[in-house]
Amino acid sequence: MIKLYPDRTFPAFLRVLGDLITLAWTVAWGALGWLVYRTVLGLQVIADGITSTGTTFNAWIDSFRNAVPGGIPLLTQFLLDTADALRRYSGDSLVSAGHQVHDAILQLAIVLAVLVAVPPILLVLVPYGAWRWRDMHEIGAALAFVRIASMTGRADQARAVLAYRAVSTLSFRQLMSASADPVGDIAEHRYERLADAMLWRAGLDPSRLAPPELPELPAHRDD
Repeated sequence: MIKLYPDRTFPAFLRVLGDLITLAWTVAWGALGWLVYRTVLGLQVIADGITSTGTTFNAWIDSFRNAVPGGIPLLTQFLLDTADALRRYSGDSLVSAGHQVHDAILQLAIVLAVLVAVPPILLVLVPYGAWRWRDMHEIGAALAFVRIASMTGRADQARAVLAYRAVSTLSFRQLMSASADPVGDIAEHRYERLADAMLWRAGLDPSRLAPPELPELPAHRDD
């Protein structure tokens, strides 16, 4: 069972605040990474310019080939070979270089965006997310413990378990804040205060556990 937030207002507020801060941190660094990506990607206009220049050269060369007069021995073939050489070493090479630069800029944009955004996000999200996951499971497990004890009518036994757990896990300051005489409470089976302190520590309102059963008073007889 998972319970997102404790019953108490202040601890719940702190967790909501932590969730919002973590979310804002993640969104901010994600936006910064996206900005870096778009900024670097803007350099692709240079690559597109190189490709466009190569395409223009090829268009000129094609126009030159079409203008070469035919039927002139040696000269026609020489001009066609020259046009092919110009296309191979100028236009085609520029088009190929433009495509390579375009792809390299895209890869660089992705790498820089990841390097800018991911480490700060993981630095906060991983430890906080792991702690919140454990916290939600812990509160949910405590709620399941309380519900089962209430449904089965074993609230008094559950208080005893909680009281012993309070003595073993709470700090001395928390223990003495819960009860002026924790040892006496355990010895005399007064579990309510220690159990309530443990439930508060677990993030639950003690009222979730069924109220302790009052001993039956003997019937009054009129003689």
